[in-house]
Amino acid sequence: MTRVRDDLQPRLAQVQAVALLCGLAGFVLRVAVEFWIEPLSWRLSFLPAFAVYAAAAATALALPLLGFTRLCPRPRPTPREFVYGAERSRPAFVAATSPWTVGPFVIMLMFLAGNGLATERAPDGTVSISGWFRTVVTVGAIFAIAAWALWRGPRVELRPGGLLVRTLRTHNVRWEALLASGPPAPVEKPRQISLLVRRQPPEYGAYVVRILHRWLAVDAGFLAGAIRYYVDHPEDRADIGTPAEFDRLYDALDA
Repeated sequence: MTRVRDDLQPRLAQVQAVALLCGLAGFVLRVAVEFWIEPLSWRLSFLPAFAVYAAAAATALALPLLGFTRLCPRPRPTPREFVYGAERSRPAFVAATSPWTVGPFVIMLMFLAGNGLATERAPDGTVSISGWFRTVVTVGAIFAIAAWALWRGPRVELRPGGLLVRTLRTHNVRWEALLASGPPAPVEKPRQISLLVRRQPPEYGAYVVRILHRWLAVDAGFLAGAIRYYVDHPEDRADIGTPAEFDRLYDALDA
């Protein structure tokens, strides 16, 4: 029987680190194309020069992407497990950002940072950086976005008081505000899990909070089932974030 696994968080951290290293490799290879391969192509006519440059750039991107997919294959099936919240004062079951999904995006983003170099071509054909400040700012900004995607990307936290759903913006939803029985079980190849949330007085009506589960390191059906369980069993919410409670949750969902 599956339980909250102590090795899940290290596995996520390992894949994050590999994605970051592959992204750095892609950046270095892109810089190499800019400084060494592209000047060689200037000696050729247009079509051969374009072919050499395009092949070099495609290879520089393909190598780190291939390395990432070989070193960090996507787990099959998707884990039916959570990680624990990092803050002891705020216990939670966390559906963390999936580095298997975000990793290729991060690698491509860091590869494209190589296009942000402010360079100039000397009369002898050599290439050098002409604007260090602009280069550092541009590359630093792109690297920061890549790091944010890896460590601050989409996530869902199940807490005793409710849900935290983070996508481009963060939603905090109280359990009592979710409609009875929570989200429906996802259909085949669902794109998202939709939560219908009651507005709080003096406002009326409801609104939808969407969970983009493909960006999460958890099985969509398992996550939806866990949310439904705590909507229907308020007596168990106080123990969310403990190993014993996860055992009880998994047994209930597996019944």
